Amino acid sequence: MIEEMETLLKHWGEQTRRCGSAGGLGSPMATIMEWGGCAPRGTPGPRILLDAGAGIDAVAQEVAAALAEVGRQDARGQQLEHLAVLRYTDDPAPPWTMQMHLLESGSRAKQTYYDWVHSLHLRLLQVLADRSGARKWLTAGQGTLPQSLLKAASKLRRVS
Repeated sequence: MIEEMETLLKHWGEQTRRCGSAGGLGSPMATIMEWGGCAPRGTPGPRILLDAGAGIDAVAQEVAAALAEVGRQDARGQQLEHLAVLRYTDDPAPPWTMQMHLLESGSRAKQTYYDWVHSLHLRLLQVLADRSGARKWLTAGQGTLPQSLLKAASKLRRVS
């Protein structure tokens, strides 16, 4: 097991349990329907939206997106995504034997279970690294294409 991945997945599981997988604030139309018109207004001032249906935090969202990407890779990835849901979102988590049964694994060895968890950690680490690299490339303008586009845009600005 990779401890850093274990920590991230535990955080994702706790956030998912607390806020749900989707989260989000209610729509204005739903508020009108609920209150039969405009909702009563409270005291003026800022509101902290934490734990008020605002959804999971950014780290947990990134882990959820990476897990979804792992699940789209292949059949084994789907099983690993299911393992993550079983292991981290249930409180308390089912015993490892039940998790292996729910994953329809033929093996009943504890080492096989930990091999699956390690495989989940490795795949998740790879996907998170790929996503981080792609984000850096987009935001920093690394690579030939964005730099050439930036140069062309700056030259066009000077001409006009």
